[in-house]
Amino acid sequence: MKTYCITYHETYAENYEVEANSPDEAEQILRERIANGKESAPEQCQDSWCDIAEL
Repeated sequence: MKTYCITYHETYAENYEVEANSPDEAEQILRERIANGKESAPEQCQDSWCDIAEL
């Protein structure tokens, strides 16, 4: 039997509508809203994968 080191990853996604003057500003506004609890972070897992290395 062998031992493996496994790193498990998940990505979450959700669409948001943000009014802004540029894409960078829209991203900044959304990140601030999520950080301040004014918007909910994505709850739906979109994808997952593992990186595996034999020890």
